Amino acid sequence: MFLTAQEEREVEQVARQENLFLLRQCIADARNVMKDENMMDMQSHVLSSAMTLFRKRAGHVVHYKEQRCKDKFNKYWGKFKKLPKKVEAEVTKETKKKKK
Repeated sequence: MFLTAQEEREVEQVARQENLFLLRQCIADARNVMKDENMMDMQSHVLSSAMTLFRKRAGHVVHYKEQRCKDKFNKYWGKFKKLPKKVEAEVTKETKKKKK
């Protein structure tokens, strides 16, 4: 299963928008932590803290692509549900007999 070039670009765009949103949240969170802890609100400290938070939160491009592939797979192959256990057991027995 693979994504088309168009699907990959769409997913990357969603991830990019999400990452920008997350980065802004991380900057705001870092500022709030600095303020709450009575630390100096220096841009370098805020950005350093924000980047640490961002790295932790933003590794989602691959996740989005994997999720899209999973959804695509389930759309095409999800209709083939597992057999009921009783039928599955019978099929397994027949398969074992044929191998002997």
